[in-house]
Amino acid sequence: MTGDADPRDPIAACAEMVQQGDPDRFLATMTGHVEERKRLFPLYAFNLETARAPYMSQEPMVAMIRLQFWRDLIEAAVEGKEASRHDVATPLSQLIIWGDIRPEPLLRMIEARESDAQGTPRSSVDDIRGYLRETSGALMLAAGQATGSTEYLGDHATDQALEDLGEALGIANWLMAQPALVAAGRGHVAPDTVMTQALVDGGFEALSNARSVLGKTGNAVLRSAWRVPTILKHAQKTPNAIVSGQLGESEFARRGLLLWKNLTGGW
Repeated sequence: MTGDADPRDPIAACAEMVQQGDPDRFLATMTGHVEERKRLFPLYAFNLETARAPYMSQEPMVAMIRLQFWRDLIEAAVEGKEASRHDVATPLSQLIIWGDIRPEPLLRMIEARESDAQGTPRSSVDDIRGYLRETSGALMLAAGQATGSTEYLGDHATDQALEDLGEALGIANWLMAQPALVAAGRGHVAPDTVMTQALVDGGFEALSNARSVLGKTGNAVLRSAWRVPTILKHAQKTPNAIVSGQLGESEFARRGLLLWKNLTGGW
């Protein structure tokens, strides 16, 4: 967890964390307005903190303690208690207190990461997709709440579409992360061709569902999924690229596509 001794602006600190740890979401967020960035960077930094927690120690209890810190913080914010000065915790608690983000998606994310810490196996396509919906899907929903893509009290169709988009992004990122997951050990086995195809199909289906509801006009949140079609198509065409860590496009193509999406107002 990030310490509280640094006197820097916490939003700037969160932005730096996201730039280093989640460069795609950083670039997408930078296409948004300043107020959107102020809400998204703490949320995305929280995602990094919880995602890393299960892998920072071989002892599950250490990870569970780290995750409990975030659970306690969220539950305290629901009661109106702002976190003490902390780069990520303070602005995140403010988002909850001010009514910008509902706590439920954040708690779902923590629960999923707790299953990581406990070494819960995910050997089926349904297990993997369910996990990604509770992490990437819940994050997309929270980001949509923070930036007004859905109402605070929720709109079922929009909320489901945001989670669909998050799931599609989660599938793409999970496939991209295979070399790192294999290296981390813990019994992780890279998906075979059959599972890869099923996940790719599921990703395209979720993406199509999201587009049918969310429309074509984009914002900083929706544009965080700008690489999904390219990654899924590459995985479908060249499954071996997943294990070799060569999935995705060139840096020029990656940035160029985002620039085009931003200029045309799409996602």
